[in-house]
Amino acid sequence: MVAVKWLVSAVAGRCTVGATLGRAGPAWLICPGQAGGAASATEDGAGGGKPGLANVSVVSFIPLVVSARNQRVLNHPFYAALMASSDRVDEGATVVVGAGSAGCVIAARLSADPAHRVTLVEAGPGLVASDLDGALGGADFLAALDVPNRTFPSLMATRATGGPASVYRRGRGVGGSSTVNAMVALHGDPELYRTWGWDDATEAWARIELPEELADESELGAVDCALLDAAPDAELARLTRRDGRRVTSAEASLWPVLDRSNLAVRVDSAVDRVLFDGRRAIGVLLAGGEVVPADRIVLAAGAIHSPAILLRSKVDTPGVGIGLQDHASAPLTLQLREGATGAPGELAIGTLVRRDPWQFLPMNHLGQDAPGFGLLMTALMRPRGRSGTVRLASEDPLVDPHVDFALLDDPRDVAALVAGVRAALELLAAPSFDEIVEEVYIDAFGTTRSALRDDDSIERWVRNAVGDYVHASSSCAMGTVVDDDGRLIGYEGISVCDASVFPSIPDVNTHLPTTMLAERLSARWLRAAAP
Repeated sequence: MVAVKWLVSAVAGRCTVGATLGRAGPAWLICPGQAGGAASATEDGAGGGKPGLANVSVVSFIPLVVSARNQRVLNHPFYAALMASSDRVDEGATVVVGAGSAGCVIAARLSADPAHRVTLVEAGPGLVASDLDGALGGADFLAALDVPNRTFPSLMATRATGGPASVYRRGRGVGGSSTVNAMVALHGDPELYRTWGWDDATEAWARIELPEELADESELGAVDCALLDAAPDAELARLTRRDGRRVTSAEASLWPVLDRSNLAVRVDSAVDRVLFDGRRAIGVLLAGGEVVPADRIVLAAGAIHSPAILLRSKVDTPGVGIGLQDHASAPLTLQLREGATGAPGELAIGTLVRRDPWQFLPMNHLGQDAPGFGLLMTALMRPRGRSGTVRLASEDPLVDPHVDFALLDDPRDVAALVAGVRAALELLAAPSFDEIVEEVYIDAFGTTRSALRDDDSIERWVRNAVGDYVHASSSCAMGTVVDDDGRLIGYEGISVCDASVFPSIPDVNTHLPTTMLAERLSARWLRAAAP
């Protein structure tokens, strides 16, 4: 039962079931200039004194090859970074922290004004077109997750209160989780967005540049096909791909604008905290001690790391890091019959069932570490519980925070997930699944589905086996931590725009809704700044 044991330990932390992105674009290199020597910063007193901004390094951006979109050489010289003296910040300068689903969009939209300088700061590595020639651009998101440096290796999370912590596989580097997720592209319930007061959501959806295409029937695996036969409401998955290739947020939004002279990108640059003069943000302090000054900061580091940055920054806005949510899930592991097994590298997920409030997601294989196994996962897409938290484990910015999702603290979520598992077992009883499944396991010890005799036994199992969807959300919720325009309540010059600000978790995989949010807020900011 080694494969089943691998699954139980990995399904909560490894299976990034969401939408993704892409390929092509300019190769580029980011390097810190050496002018000015080492950067330094000081703070006077708690709550944010005026930082020292002397000796700020120059950031250089070197375009290297031809853009796939405009097919011309990006031959600009070094892009100078923002410079500031110790008594002022650079007016019209914005620092965007995080180059994932939201950050790539924000940097592209705000830099459309040539008079507005934007620096995009990313903790992880860069992304070039050739990176997508291998696993990152392929059909198998499990292989993408195994690419070195593309996830946070030490980020741990507790799924249920009192349970063990295990790895939480969030994307890292330019493109964020769009480089490693399962590429499922869903928009969510329009009525939910209307209840939030997002009347401009439709306009924001129309501006999204990510492609969507249906999985091709020729690439479906045995578990996909069995689900299509078993469930009349099963559908081919829409994926953020173009011609069968992953398209990342970087390709869709960032790469086409990298030749702008007012846009700089820094990689391998973790942010420690936001710096303030009184209650106004004036820059960010990097983990290495360098200051990047600006008159506006946009945090787009995700629902784990954006609240962590705010907590290290000692902001006193109530609610930071509180209300964290994810989609609770329960995995049923399928031992597949000979001839029905999928191979690593092939499409892992090509179909799904949306049956409010659940999503049933098949997996045709579990990667190279678990040959011969598949999966049927039940996820609760409208959870009620809001007890999750992000708390600092250390003031060190290179130490990941404590993450506790508390997925089953609300009894209504337990009951809903139990009912979803019961529906999944009914799907597995269909003839199409009987043809391909030798046995269904529910734990690492070889316990089979026969142990799930009634709701009580299902509930006991769910409480032990609950996983997540790697859809962290709502830890800096709009209306509590930020206002309707994403501005941090009680402060000036700082906004948050990523999945952390959703008033509650969307009822779908969060990549596309996060992209819509970034389009929505960046348009509102630009309108507000227009003369």
